[in-house]
Amino acid sequence: MAFRRANKNRPRELSSKAPVPIFREVYQEKKTHYRDPRFDDLSGSFNNEEFVENFSFLKDIKEREKKELEKELENVGDDMKRKKQILSLLQKMRNQEKNIKQLEKEKAERLKQQEEIMEAARCGKKPYIPNKTVMKRKKLVETYQTLKKSGKLEKYLERKRKKHFCKDKNRFYN
Repeated sequence: MAFRRANKNRPRELSSKAPVPIFREVYQEKKTHYRDPRFDDLSGSFNNEEFVENFSFLKDIKEREKKELEKELENVGDDMKRKKQILSLLQKMRNQEKNIKQLEKEKAERLKQQEEIMEAARCGKKPYIPNKTVMKRKKLVETYQTLKKSGKLEKYLERKRKKHFCKDKNRFYN
């Protein structure tokens, strides 16, 4: 036979059962590891008060942008697409402001509650620390009263009713 082997003990053909050789890079490239500062311990821990304090200048910028958008809305004319865009941006800004006010209000309530607990401890009384259910009830009563004052209670209750109805419907029929 013309086919020669390097060694007489080697087979004439390569075995199909032999594993495929792994492709290896000839040179190793140094991989760049990207770090997300939100989840990396090297960046420190998040402090909301510090964040708000450091970026307080954004409040002024947002107010300026809001005023500019309101002026643009008055001068937009017949361009409905741009009008919708401006209205959605304004609504988004208003919702953000509302959310920030709500968070500040909750923070103030927590601080007030902590102060009451500390005052009771200083006086020598046993401090009353309300649990989550009591806090939830208190918040519900507060929202009920504010909605009643503003006249939006019926609309709120109707939305809640629809929401619960859909949940029940999905639970029963699925």
